[in-house]
Amino acid sequence: MPKPRTSPDKEVIKAFEAAGVIDYLQYLQSGKRLMWINFKAGVARGFGITVGATLVLGVAIWILAKLVDLPIIGEYFEQTMLYINEYAESTNYNAEFIEMTGLLREIKENTE
Repeated sequence: MPKPRTSPDKEVIKAFEAAGVIDYLQYLQSGKRLMWINFKAGVARGFGITVGATLVLGVAIWILAKLVDLPIIGEYFEQTMLYINEYAESTNYNAEFIEMTGLLREIKENTE
């Protein structure tokens, strides 16, 4: 009976290397590398969400502006646009700014 050229252990290691398991295990064992890659992925996701939301909202507002000119349903869209503009101008994110100012004061008081 002929003797095998490689041992079963070497074949398993070659199979793991071919599947990328060894690289994946090294990736999981390196905490710095894992955090860096996840940080970059988070930044990319945040940027993508921001750009995507901007584009979708821009297109939606553009379509809404075009629908205002339609004879029958244009009045409803015009009222909707006026309501959105009125709400944006009246709130102007004042509540959020007041809350953030309070939190910043609290943080400053706790750190002094």
